[in-house]
Amino acid sequence: MDAEPNMSEDAIEQAPSKPLWRRLAPLVVLIAGLAAFFLLGGQQYLDADRAQAVLQDMDGWVQDNLLLAVIAYTVFYALAVAISVPGALWFTIGSGFLFGAYLGTGVAVIGSTTGATIIFLAARYAFADWVRAKFPGYVQKLQDGFSRDAFTYIVILRLIPVLPFFGINIATALLNVPVRAYALGTLVGVIPGAYVYATLGATIKRAAAEGVPSFGALLTPELIFAMVAFAVLALLPMVLRRVRKDKGEAA
Repeated sequence: MDAEPNMSEDAIEQAPSKPLWRRLAPLVVLIAGLAAFFLLGGQQYLDADRAQAVLQDMDGWVQDNLLLAVIAYTVFYALAVAISVPGALWFTIGSGFLFGAYLGTGVAVIGSTTGATIIFLAARYAFADWVRAKFPGYVQKLQDGFSRDAFTYIVILRLIPVLPFFGINIATALLNVPVRAYALGTLVGVIPGAYVYATLGATIKRAAAEGVPSFGALLTPELIFAMVAFAVLALLPMVLRRVRKDKGEAA
């Protein structure tokens, strides 16, 4: 009978280690990007009023150059997530403001998934081998749980994050999570939240065009539906775990 595919401690120790500078280079590039963001004053655009003014200035150009704007904003979003700019929800709201609830959701989902996968790969390349070598038993326990159904775990972590978005990217990178399962789980898991915030952005745009938006003006049927859908999807994994537990006890 063939041996288990999981890497043993001896195999980890015997695996050729990459030079430190090569392992850290992709992560250093991302950290440098985050530093450049703050040094160039990017944090000012995380302010709601300033961001809305910029989005309003961009709106005309976006409508005249929709395809180019979608590509540019998706790349921008992916880079922002990859370098872990705080407050990414504002970029999702901005996506809804510029492109509407549905297209804005698509832009945010693709951008966030791409950016998350970039930092996932960079962190795995930099630290995964070292962490497995230093803490083989602990990593193996977590890895066994994830390897059984990595896609489901990633979706649950995205729907009900027990860690910040950045923390999930780093933590899962240290485990033997297949890249395909990670990317697809992230893609599916971020859809509800992206839809809620993109719908909020589209609603703010419509309300702002009519004057100072009131709370009642923001509570459109689309936004209410988005919030209800998000709540249902957030509770779904908990319900599924409860059902599985009841079935296990009955068995």
